[in-house]
Amino acid sequence: MNVSEQDELLLNAYVDGELDPMEAVRFEQRLGAEPALSAQVEARRALRNALRSDLGEDVPSPDLRRRVMAKLSRRGPGEWLSWRMAASFLIGAVLAGTMSVGLLNDRPGENVAHAVVSAHIRALMAPQPTDVVSSDHHTVKPWFNGKLAFAPTVADLSAQGLPLVGARIDVVGLEPVASLVYSHGKHFISLTEMPNARGTPASVENYFEHGYLAITWSDGGIAYWAVSDAAAGELESFVKLFQTAAAGS
Repeated sequence: MNVSEQDELLLNAYVDGELDPMEAVRFEQRLGAEPALSAQVEARRALRNALRSDLGEDVPSPDLRRRVMAKLSRRGPGEWLSWRMAASFLIGAVLAGTMSVGLLNDRPGENVAHAVVSAHIRALMAPQPTDVVSSDHHTVKPWFNGKLAFAPTVADLSAQGLPLVGARIDVVGLEPVASLVYSHGKHFISLTEMPNARGTPASVENYFEHGYLAITWSDGGIAYWAVSDAAAGELESFVKLFQTAAAGS
């Protein structure tokens, strides 16, 4: 596939987690319609992971990005794209072994984290973030019947100030998964459940992408992912409350 300079920039920015949520959603829509472009994303992720393996965890000079971008700002319009592309490869290679805001660690759940965060963002952009609207877990739980190969846990957390808003079906790795939506003040929390085929550990792990925190754990063969832009402590509290309610259900 011949990649244009503009798509080259978008590909590198997307893989490095540098697109803002709106840009990321638009680009993902293209990926769904253009298999060749999607293959380019996977190739770049494989290259990044290989670089991480070779370079280890050395942290670059903290002013590297600022110096490179300052250099770019002095370039004329005709030179900007080629310099931006070269800078993207340079910074990507040096940062390959590090984690920064917007760049996920190379862990087993990285691709799943990206998928559930993207699904959460898409839901927030829709007229409503759910396919079924109900605060009654007795209504939401049977709504999933016939839609999934497993029965998701639907916890009632309204007494803890986390009312259920509804639920939706998301797709992760081409498989339908359950996503519950809870309200927390002005924030929404998506709680996505799926069979734990990817080896999500029982212990809690955190991922951060595009300004959203994703907390994951597993229990009884099911992997859980809580996603929100709420404060980390608030999302962690939600996870503990959900785990307690699920254990008692």
